[in-house]
Amino acid sequence: MFLCRLFVLFILIFETFYSCKEEAGDPNPYADVLSSTPLSKIENYVGLESRDWSSRIYNLDKQALDYVNELNRVDGFTESPSPIKNIDTFKSILLDSLSSQTLQVRSLLENKLFRIYVCENLGGSAVTGIVRKEGKSIGGFVILDANTLNRNANDWISYKENSTFQKGNLRIRIRIEEEKQNTKANALRYILLHEFGHILSETENIGPSFFSAKRSYTNLEFYKEVWKSEKVSYLDDSLFTVRPRIRFYSGSLSLEDNWEKIYPVLLNTPFPTLYSAANADDFFADSFVSYVHVVLEKKPWELEILKNDKPIFKMGNGITTDSLEVQRKILEKILSQ
Repeated sequence: MFLCRLFVLFILIFETFYSCKEEAGDPNPYADVLSSTPLSKIENYVGLESRDWSSRIYNLDKQALDYVNELNRVDGFTESPSPIKNIDTFKSILLDSLSSQTLQVRSLLENKLFRIYVCENLGGSAVTGIVRKEGKSIGGFVILDANTLNRNANDWISYKENSTFQKGNLRIRIRIEEEKQNTKANALRYILLHEFGHILSETENIGPSFFSAKRSYTNLEFYKEVWKSEKVSYLDDSLFTVRPRIRFYSGSLSLEDNWEKIYPVLLNTPFPTLYSAANADDFFADSFVSYVHVVLEKKPWELEILKNDKPIFKMGNGITTDSLEVQRKILEKILSQ
């Protein structure tokens, strides 16, 4: 460990340093939060044999509040969530989004998604947690912010994509639903599948455990030759040099100045979406929702860059490309359980 720090200090033999760092893994600031919350213990969940989703949807309670406050403390956020006033309205939309899942996905959700909390002022659209039994990760829970889910599916995902960029002469439009299916329930459905992807990453041993003090992606098949660590990709120094500057919900980049360095390049990478390029954990989660949405359900996923409301660039979701063949096989295996 001393040698690793010594190489950083003098900026010598970077490759040797990074190899050493990879073996140790990156420090995981969330390990203590996940290990200490009562929500991670299976003893806190009863009635899981029921297939009635209404029994798994909760308004924010003290345990969930404490969990989010601890996560926000680690991240430096000041938000503190609160229960929503009218949970019945949101529950109805949530039940619609759950009941519309395909049989394969619904079976996984029933077996591994133990609880859904609903709140306001979360500090993001959703957070996820893992449930363990006798030291083994067997499922998880999701906490959703009802206030951020006030858009239909196409408007929501377009808003999220545009949140990376400063407002200017260009904007991005994404279509993930046909007009009749362009509902709030389907926006919520997409978000829920992404969050569920984080749970599957843990329960199926795809990525390093969220409970580990240090997390290493070395030799993990899904991430091989794509991710060196959670936030460093093998492509950062070559094909996709702008990737480390991409921050969702930051409005930090000029779309006009950078779109040609981002989206045409994205087509030649193993990242199915820009959000999947944010970090290694979102690489799996967004690959999972992309696979379910595009491959399994054969739904649209079309991105356009518009100037004066006219498209100047178009692309689809990359989950079907040759560069993601390994990842597709892993996802197919998970969904065939």
